[in-house]
Amino acid sequence: MDDLQSLQAAISTNLGDPSEWDAPVEFPDSLALCALNSVYSLRSHSTAGQRVLARYRACRSSADTDTGPDLIAAMDGVGGPEAFARDVLQNDSKLPGTNRLRTIGIHEALTRLAAPEIGVTTTAQLRAAADDKRAEKAWRSVSGLGPLSWSFFLMNAGINHQSKPDVMVQRYISRAIDSRRTLTADEARQLIESAAADLQVTPRALDRAIWMHESPTSN
Repeated sequence: MDDLQSLQAAISTNLGDPSEWDAPVEFPDSLALCALNSVYSLRSHSTAGQRVLARYRACRSSADTDTGPDLIAAMDGVGGPEAFARDVLQNDSKLPGTNRLRTIGIHEALTRLAAPEIGVTTTAQLRAAADDKRAEKAWRSVSGLGPLSWSFFLMNAGINHQSKPDVMVQRYISRAIDSRRTLTADEARQLIESAAADLQVTPRALDRAIWMHESPTSN
């Protein structure tokens, strides 16, 4: 049995009927919520991200339609990203591998995406720029934001062909294929895409189902 067949067998045993899977989380009209959820999900417990979104919604009645510049302005309006993390989100966690607040990374990334040469300020514009390397570079050029955060940013906006094989998803796949080595994100992504095609579901939906199986709480 090859790796794909092993993964397919595990999915059939563990995840049940795809028609019964929970719908992926998305914020189709709010680039602000997409950015917050993507960045606060990096190596973080799901409940922490949920609290961040709830606190943002509590201070912004327009949260579900907020653009990137809206979130930037909200941060600037209370004194900047540091004050926003402390006083509004009440979360001063750092970007993985850095000593930088997550809000600082979000502020920088959304500012770079909004630059005239890229012009991404809304989820509709992000979906249109999903394969634009300039947009991806603008996001990933921020210290602490890597390829998985970009993929999840797109997924939150409703891009279905993306997956975010983070540590939990990679762990599941490694166990399924009885691998004694750690899979790379690219290897995991390729297996997810192939298995999703066989199941006639989107990579995003399969990624979410695996993540939910591995996580003690929902995202």
